[in-house]
Amino acid sequence: MLKQKFSQSQSFRMVAVAIAGAIIGFLTYELIYLLNPLESRATSSWTFAFFVGVARQHHLHRIITFKSKSPYPKSLFRAYTMYSGSALSGALLNYFLTDIYSINHHLAWFVCLIFTSLISLFLLKRYVFSTGLPSQSERAIHE
Repeated sequence: MLKQKFSQSQSFRMVAVAIAGAIIGFLTYELIYLLNPLESRATSSWTFAFFVGVARQHHLHRIITFKSKSPYPKSLFRAYTMYSGSALSGALLNYFLTDIYSINHHLAWFVCLIFTSLISLFLLKRYVFSTGLPSQSERAIHE
């Protein structure tokens, strides 16, 4: 049954990996938050957990969502490059939510998750796991 689920459409696999990653990401965040002695505890914990999550999500998307054959270091570098903008904007958003507006750090984590996920949705396939060849829709535009 598990094999059948992983043979589903790429969109289904992407959503499944995103949900699993969000659950694991929240647990990672909680652990880091509990151990974190730094000021702006929620924001620094969110940032650390985010960068740990990049490697995890990259690997899961690579083997499950896209079944990529591209060189691992190249796609991982692309992932960290792409996600660095998301990390900066997410950290700023988290800081404003938790330190400026005093919103609960769990709610802020969730808002930042949605925010950065929307950015990733548009860039993941196009940039991180790109084969360098134009997609079918891109070819149609140029014809």
